[in-house]
Amino acid sequence: MQTRLEDLSFSYASYDESTPEKVLLSHIELTVGSDQAVLILGQPGQGKTTLASILSLITPRYNSGSLSGRVLYDGKEYGSSGELLDFFSLVPQNPGEYFLSSCVEDELASPLESLGLDAGEMRKRVGSMLSFFDLEKYRTRSVSELSGGEKKRLAIASALITEPKVVVFDESFDDLDDKWKSVLASLIRSRKFASIVTSSRFLKVFSSLFDSCFRLESAELKPVTEEEAAKEAEFTFSRSRQQREGKLSAENIVFRRGSFALSVPSFSLHRGEIAALMGPNGSGKSTFSRLLCALEKPAEGSIMIDGRAADARTLMRSAGYVFQSPDCQLFLPAVRDELSWSLDYYSLTRKEKEARAEELAALFSLELDKSALLMSYGSRKRLQCAIYYSLDRPYYILDEIEAALSVQQACQMVSLLSSRGAGILLIAHDEDFVSKLADRVYTIREGVLE
Repeated sequence: MQTRLEDLSFSYASYDESTPEKVLLSHIELTVGSDQAVLILGQPGQGKTTLASILSLITPRYNSGSLSGRVLYDGKEYGSSGELLDFFSLVPQNPGEYFLSSCVEDELASPLESLGLDAGEMRKRVGSMLSFFDLEKYRTRSVSELSGGEKKRLAIASALITEPKVVVFDESFDDLDDKWKSVLASLIRSRKFASIVTSSRFLKVFSSLFDSCFRLESAELKPVTEEEAAKEAEFTFSRSRQQREGKLSAENIVFRRGSFALSVPSFSLHRGEIAALMGPNGSGKSTFSRLLCALEKPAEGSIMIDGRAADARTLMRSAGYVFQSPDCQLFLPAVRDELSWSLDYYSLTRKEKEARAEELAALFSLELDKSALLMSYGSRKRLQCAIYYSLDRPYYILDEIEAALSVQQACQMVSLLSSRGAGILLIAHDEDFVSKLADRVYTIREGVLE
């Protein structure tokens, strides 16, 4: 089945009469054959997710804007996303926005119900996907209990369970550990379906995977060679070290929830250093992060500041946790509101607060009057960092900060947050990213942090 974009242009509706519509896509032309895989690279906010939603016929039906040109599947235009169910699937950048069911197996069954498959075939396909994506143990669990990587695997499974002919993978390699990145690459390499993959950066696993590569930049889709894309993904990291006294540590921590258990014999993070925490999806990296900032409570052991056991209030004021999903932390209408709310922590006049918000917006490349929830995923991550930068915590936990950001932007976020001597704990799956930034690395293996 051939997928074709003909002279496609799009701009979102402006909610402010004084602000002109911004052209996000301009005269896009793209053809993807039935056995082809295409990579579309681009910085956050350039329109990759918008393009994915247009291909899915979600935009502009549910996201107001001006669309011209055509999206054709085997030469035919379709009127709604429901008409695509027989042959098309989308793996969204943020699966949490699309999950509808109360548990994992129901989420997998939902698209099959829409196709009207009989109960026997549904059970067969659900069982197969649970097994293949190692989700069987979560069959009856709430989707909300899954880790970020497990949610991404569920989203991929939900997309493939209908046996589609065309799949759009919107930043689908983010949040996956190396094993599951390789699995996803193998699925794309099989060419059992046409693949359109978007990404903020070229990953090593992309080598020799795609038939063609493009860069979405300044509203235009431009061809790029794999060699050029890989070259653009190269980076170096340097920072000015400000050594300060202070240490966040943990000793003999034990955490349990149901069948999940995490043990932390010893951990420390000094001010002025960058440490990393790695491990498979679902191993407990985010759980440990929540323990460090008192969002979870251990069954045993102590979390300490400067060698003394710290209570919840002290930990919350010491460790700033930039969540894996920005939507867990952003809740106010505009960027200005989010930044102003964080500045309420200080005794500032309205004029001082406005000036500080403008400084933060410039530093983190944000627009104060933008709706926080309508910004790109990567822009929302920068806003998270701006909020915590304004709070000037002595320690920061950055959960998958490199996901949906270019490596240059991710490095900038780390550099800014560490610039005043804060200790940084990076939670990441990208070994190259970690090797260039971290002074040392912790790993969780079989429930033990070491």
